[in-house]
Amino acid sequence: YYASRGLGDVYKRQMYEMRLYILNTTKPYSDDEDGYAGAWFSCPVTFEEIKDKLGVEKEEDFEIEDFDLPFSLSPDMPLWEINVLCRMVQEIEGTPLGNELNEIQAKWFHNISDFFYHKDEIRHYDVPDSASLAEYLVMEEHHFGELPPELIKHIDFISYGHELEQSDEYLFTSSGVFRYR
Repeated sequence: YYASRGLGDVYKRQMYEMRLYILNTTKPYSDDEDGYAGAWFSCPVTFEEIKDKLGVEKEEDFEIEDFDLPFSLSPDMPLWEINVLCRMVQEIEGTPLGNELNEIQAKWFHNISDFFYHKDEIRHYDVPDSASLAEYLVMEEHHFGELPPELIKHIDFISYGHELEQSDEYLFTSSGVFRYR
């Protein structure tokens, strides 16, 4: 039988390179220099870092022109909110949940904030396939109650596993299976 592991267990290490391309909007485009007055910054990034590198005086003097993040940005998202989300991503990096962040978010959540709000409701099963999940649910979590040994040998875990695959509650990934309901 397969033990269900907590979200803190370390599996393959998924690292996200989180960067923002920030443009100083107070400086015009210049052919003499390298075009726009902008630069890439690793996240989370402080206003002081932006100020030092781009010479801006206030947050209204820059805008985010491009990004490399494991989530999308809304046009009006403030820097502090982006930094909070980046720190939350860093906290789950290397866990099964972090490794499958994009797949989980795409299946069950509208945006990264919804994902983080509900992440503690997502259950991870460290099993390789649907038949193993079915066996774990029947034998360890007693989905059908306590079953006598003479009945257990007649259970078709493969068929039950295929049913689980069709359910919207489960997501099968290379990091195991996730359930959200």
